[in-house]
This record gives sequence, C-alpha cells and structure tokens, in this order.
Amino acid sequence: QACESSSRPTRSSSFQAGSIISMLRSLLLRQQNVPWHKRYNWYSFALYRYKVYDVIWRISATACIGATIYLGVQVVQTWNASVHRTWQHYARKERERAELMDFIRQAREKGTLPPSKVTGFQ
Repeated sequence: QACESSSRPTRSSSFQAGSIISMLRSLLLRQQNVPWHKRYNWYSFALYRYKVYDVIWRISATACIGATIYLGVQVVQTWNASVHRTWQHYARKERERAELMDFIRQAREKGTLPPSKVTGFQ
C-alpha cells in the first residue's frame, strides 16, 4: 500500500502542481503588462553597444593612421617637387650664364668687345 500511495498523486501534490501552473500563468500575464523597457535585456544591449563602440574605435584609429601616412607621403612628395623645381631653376640659370660667357668670349675673340678690366675671374 505504501508503493501505491507514493505513485498516486495526492491532493497536496496536485495542489502544488496547480499552484505552480497558476503562478507561471500569472507571471506571463504580468510580463505582458510590463512596459518593453522593463522587459528589455539591457545587459545584452550594453554588450552589443560596446562591440559597436569597439568597431567604431578601430575604424577611427585606422583612418587616423591612414590619414597620417597619406599626409606624410604628400609632404615628402611636395618637398621633393619643390627641391626638383629649385634645382631646375638653378641649372637653367647656370646654363644661361655659361652660354652668355661663351658669347662674350667669342665676341672678345672677334674683337667686337674690348678686353675685360677684370682679370683672373672665371
């Protein structure tokens, strides 16, 4: 008889099961009436927000490093172009000076120009 009574649900165990079901039902009904911002999992939202912040930070850091490298290359290229332009100007002036000196030498050899008063100058 002890085995039969333990396998059969008693009034108290069925009352407990019924009370659990009614508690779950009332909990579900209560959660339906709770506003969405109270039911929302804010911890999960915070984790996703920090993941988004990490991605934004990574993109920003990469953009800053890329911009720094780009501007550095632009400065070097501009500097190089400036030095090249200065060298071309200097070379042109020296070439024109050499041509002028050659014209003067040829004119002095022909006797069109008098000899220079300056001696020992090249």
